[in-house]
Amino acid sequence: MIEVDRLCAAYGRRQVLHEVSARFRPGVVTAVVGPNGCGKSTLLKAVVGLCRPSSGQVRLGGAELASLSSREAAQRVAYLPQSRNIPDITALRMVLHGRFAHLSYPRRYRPEDYACAQRALEWVGAGELAPRLLKGLSGGQRQKVYIAMTLAQDTPAVLMDEPTTYLDVRGQLEVLRLSRRLARMGKAVVLVLHDLGSALEWADELLVLREGRAVAAGTPGEAVRSGELERTFRISLHAADTSQGRRYFCGFPEGEGPGS
Repeated sequence: MIEVDRLCAAYGRRQVLHEVSARFRPGVVTAVVGPNGCGKSTLLKAVVGLCRPSSGQVRLGGAELASLSSREAAQRVAYLPQSRNIPDITALRMVLHGRFAHLSYPRRYRPEDYACAQRALEWVGAGELAPRLLKGLSGGQRQKVYIAMTLAQDTPAVLMDEPTTYLDVRGQLEVLRLSRRLARMGKAVVLVLHDLGSALEWADELLVLREGRAVAAGTPGEAVRSGELERTFRISLHAADTSQGRRYFCGFPEGEGPGS
């Protein structure tokens, strides 16, 4: 369980998050949605200790983040940032970085670490990339490697900031399906997503941010019924029942269509 209580965070003098409270529960996929600049990435960084809150608390598994060492925090939550460096190493070596939190100093990889890294690559459908250099991979292939590195960290909670970036449509669906598999394993899964349709379809719960404040939280249906998604994004939402369940479609509000 990740608990965020009245969290405030700032960059310089600019306040980004304003008393945000949220609960990210085991076995649940939570999508964090909102317009650009509303604080989604800042929230994830605050949860993993990369952005120091100006007030409020973050608790990981009942322990205050401020009381944990960086290694202890890394054993409780894994984080995939929005952008990453591309070092001149193989895919397998990159994924092995996810095992750092489980190694004592000096860091020497054990056979079980190599097995975990290879297993993580295979989980994301990239097992064959293990010996290849990162710099020679496509953007989509690299994204799978980074996701595998996050999974190799083997934590109760997984946070991913825009994990479908650089992926084609099938790759995006594979990542979203993977998030559901992780939740079924009992992990708390938090995704920052820009595709509202995907968030409504794949997430168990939504956290809606607007101008640094949490304006709605709950199931996709509850978020839709609240009207906050339409107000936050200034769109209209339409639902259709299909053979695969309810689907939502986004459009302009009346009078703002393509012909306006």
